[in-house]
Amino acid sequence: MSKKSIILVAAMLATTPALSANNSDQPIVTMQENMWIAFYDVPSRRFRDIRGAFVRREFGRASADLDTSAIYLAIEAERAIPAIAARLNEVADRMMWISENTDDLGVTTADLDALFSRAHWLLAQHYLDMARRSRDSRHNRNAGLYLLATTHHLERAVLWSNSRISRDTHKALENLRDLADRLQDEELAADAYSDKPLVQAEKLLRKLGKTIDRPVVLSAG
Repeated sequence: MSKKSIILVAAMLATTPALSANNSDQPIVTMQENMWIAFYDVPSRRFRDIRGAFVRREFGRASADLDTSAIYLAIEAERAIPAIAARLNEVADRMMWISENTDDLGVTTADLDALFSRAHWLLAQHYLDMARRSRDSRHNRNAGLYLLATTHHLERAVLWSNSRISRDTHKALENLRDLADRLQDEELAADAYSDKPLVQAEKLLRKLGKTIDRPVVLSAG
């Protein structure tokens, strides 16, 4: 996906209407009507590309992808609650600084790994909050999509922290993905909610926060 396309996706995210009980359960992001964009995977692909380019000393490419990632995070911050928004903007600012200083010998791949882990960690909390909002407004499909995004970012936060995913954590992540899929099916949503998927996601979030030593800024709920 080109830089222009990713900025377009971010702009679409920023202009998504606030969810309400009167709104239909609209797709979160679409392009050309039926073409879905896996919006939550945009930073993941960029982060991998940035690290690879950095190792190969392709600093121009790394800089461009850092700019795109920073824009994505900054726009998502506009939808986030204040505590998460402030931290997302901090990460975005740091990405912009590295983008402008890729030749700084003080910037290492370890710095990138930690920064990307933090970005995923904050996005996981942001999307869990969005899943809660969707649940409260009875937008089950969106709740499932946001829960899927939460799960994705939780997993990536651990991986970028250079920690191993335990068998129990892997099982918990797979269970959340299954629940997220069920929430998107109106015939299965009520049954999925009986398993308290968002509570499970929060418990896993707090457990992983201790594992990778990252604070949880999202309030309980």
